[in-house]
Amino acid sequence: MSEPQPTPPGKKSPTWPVAVNLSLLLLGGLLFGGDFAAFSGTLTGLFVVNVVAAIILAISGGKMHYVLAFVLACLVILLIGGGICALMLSNMSGGMH
Repeated sequence: MSEPQPTPPGKKSPTWPVAVNLSLLLLGGLLFGGDFAAFSGTLTGLFVVNVVAAIILAISGGKMHYVLAFVLACLVILLIGGGICALMLSNMSGGMH
């Protein structure tokens, strides 16, 4: 087997949008605790900001890997945030008996 070739310096994938979104999601969870309305508002706000950033980058002819990074961040926010919201709602109703 041959060794994989290293990525050229200009071709590294941007991971900072996902990292920033996950840290903001964690910060929102810590600040708002169990308040469902505040956390879902934070989740919606992060989703909208990422969608707008992806659309602006796509229209302006920006680098496609940044557009994909923001779209991936949207999906991560929806999956993780939606799961947390579902857990919060199940705990509000008394959980499963």
